[in-house]
Amino acid sequence: MPGHVSVPMRSPRLVLLFAVLTALGVAAAAAVILVVVRQADAARAHDAARDRARFAARAVLAPSLRPSDFNAVSSARTRWLDRFVRRRVLIEGMREATLYGRKGRQVYSATRSAPNNTATARVRDALAGDTVSEIATAADGTRLLRTYIPITGPGGAVTGVVRLDQDDRPIAAAIRRSSLLIAGVLEGLLILLFVALVPVLARASARIHAHIAELEHVATHDDLTGLSNRVGLRRAMVARFAREEPAAVLLVDLDCFSEIGGSLGPASSDVVVVEAAERLQRELGRRNALLARFGEDVFGVLADVAGEADAEALSEFLVDALTSEPFVANGVRLAVAAHVGVALFPEHGRDTDTVLSRVSTALHAAKEDGRARVEVYGDMHRTRDHNRMAVVAELRDALAAGQLRVHYQPQADFLTHQIRGVEALVRWEHPERGLIPACEFIADAERGGLAQELRRFVVKEAMLQWRIWYEHGFDLELAVNLSGLDLLDPALPDEIEFVAARHGVPHWNLVLEITERALIADERRARDVVQRLDEMGVGLAIDDFGTGFSSLASLRTFPIRQVKLDRSLLADVPGDEGAEAIVGGSVEIAHGVGALVVAEGIETREQWRFAQTMGCDVAQGYLIGRAAPADELLELFEAPRVVPLTIA
Repeated sequence: MPGHVSVPMRSPRLVLLFAVLTALGVAAAAAVILVVVRQADAARAHDAARDRARFAARAVLAPSLRPSDFNAVSSARTRWLDRFVRRRVLIEGMREATLYGRKGRQVYSATRSAPNNTATARVRDALAGDTVSEIATAADGTRLLRTYIPITGPGGAVTGVVRLDQDDRPIAAAIRRSSLLIAGVLEGLLILLFVALVPVLARASARIHAHIAELEHVATHDDLTGLSNRVGLRRAMVARFAREEPAAVLLVDLDCFSEIGGSLGPASSDVVVVEAAERLQRELGRRNALLARFGEDVFGVLADVAGEADAEALSEFLVDALTSEPFVANGVRLAVAAHVGVALFPEHGRDTDTVLSRVSTALHAAKEDGRARVEVYGDMHRTRDHNRMAVVAELRDALAAGQLRVHYQPQADFLTHQIRGVEALVRWEHPERGLIPACEFIADAERGGLAQELRRFVVKEAMLQWRIWYEHGFDLELAVNLSGLDLLDPALPDEIEFVAARHGVPHWNLVLEITERALIADERRARDVVQRLDEMGVGLAIDDFGTGFSSLASLRTFPIRQVKLDRSLLADVPGDEGAEAIVGGSVEIAHGVGALVVAEGIETREQWRFAQTMGCDVAQGYLIGRAAPADELLELFEAPRVVPLTIA
């Protein structure tokens, strides 16, 4: 179904595992109980049989025996004993009766078993006064319980031993009947337990299924639009690529989206996103395609296409759907432009990461090209990718080899004409290309993951240089540029705190410059970092002020110490009435929120005079000084004036 990604869900194993473990546990417990009870029953049954034998020997047979019977038994006495024993003793399972004398020698056997003239261990135990038993096997294979009972005379001395053999089969049968009864009871309890647990387990299973489905949906869908998110799109790509099915991946970017949120608020941004999703979904409804929200203002599309031309045509349709009519948010009609990057599977990559990387490259190229709305990944982009990767690798080596330098551009006070601070600017001293300005490699550094390393290098070098100047008697304000990625790094305040403390730089001497676009790219995370820096006393400056729609919102929502007017605002002044009005209004707004105004691009005395007249506080530009190594600025710092007083 278009707009929906089907993710296979495995049934939860937890309930089944619980049921199996419970069954095994109960079964094991039942087995243990059964064994223990069986042993106890066997012990009780044998004790009872032993007591019966003892009773038969002492209460029935012993009173009829003579002391001489334990020495030797005559033929007549034997016949009498045979009759007596068969009639009175060998009943109810008794199989044999045997007499042993004081020396353990067998003197009589009711069944005429072969005499054993050697006293066995059991006989000796009985002669010692103990009643003992053992399990034996008869000649016909019958199991017997053989009990040895000591017989005492009038003085209490043992005069002999009576051995009675009982058939063990009735005893074993009784034990089995008792064990089966116990096993039946346990089995019944187990069945009752499972019958009671089945509804509980069923409800738990249903809840787990529902919870897993909910978590799966949250993980793979965007909560604002209901579309698949980045994770859902990646899963769909992985599944499709695994089936070797050709497809196109499109990234659709809404231009100026962050400015809408900064100017009209987050709710207006949400309105634009939802309506954009609806327009794109309507356009894709006739195709077998998946629409996903890939980023804050970027949509991803995975679609069936007939080739590159078809993918490009689809992209143009999507752009038309977004740009043909204005959006309406908070009562304001908004014209939103869009760019699309396209990559094809398998032409531009055979795995998800490669295709996503190349479609991102195509989108970036479309945004850089002011004329193209759609860009399909091609050979020139591959070359550009390779060049960028080479630049990143070379830049990484440059960091390790110490080829980066920090230059400083001075800033002058309009009132005193004296140097009040410097802006730290990174330069790459390339062994072949010479000195390369930051604008030629910063973007590649950010895309290559080197932004933090560059920031740490500049912050460390700049604060170390500030300390050297301070020891020479120059108490300067130090400005350092940050990227949008820096402002989203929660470790930034701690890093600034550590380096400043190490070099003794007061926090109020520091100014961190950030573009207004970076401030609102992720306002929540940026606000947390900015608030911590503000609490430390570190100043924040908006760089390139006046080049976006978010300036007023940034001044209202962030603690701004300085506003740096972009050099483009001062390029045509004095003389351009429109530019003069914009500069004047910007100065008034900045002063209204308590921020100083830094005029960039001051290259002529006329610009100095105009900016001073407009109320600007600080000047920066070639008229004051170019960015230069630290040792070349000492003479400028020592001069009493930067600009001749005659122009004031």
